[in-house]
Amino acid sequence: MFDLQTFSVPVSIFLIPYGLYMAVFIFYCFFNIYHLIRYGLYGFGLYIIITIFAGGTILLVSGSIFILKEYDWSQPIFLNNIIETYSKDLFKSW
Repeated sequence: MFDLQTFSVPVSIFLIPYGLYMAVFIFYCFFNIYHLIRYGLYGFGLYIIITIFAGGTILLVSGSIFILKEYDWSQPIFLNNIIETYSKDLFKSW
């Protein structure tokens, strides 16, 4: 029988939206760099802008990966901890 209090969700489920966001972010970065190279004014300034943009992107992506690497993603989230915080007043009719 299904018991809501023993149901658990793995924390790693939150990595799916993060991975999708990172894929779109990386695609958008390549899209921007392509358009900077293709339609930008050639010169030293263009290369400085591309270097700063690529360096900032690498810094942000690696920073988020190193922060997320510290967590134990195999731990489950048990719903009984969430259910206990709410009382029966949650569904009380007004």
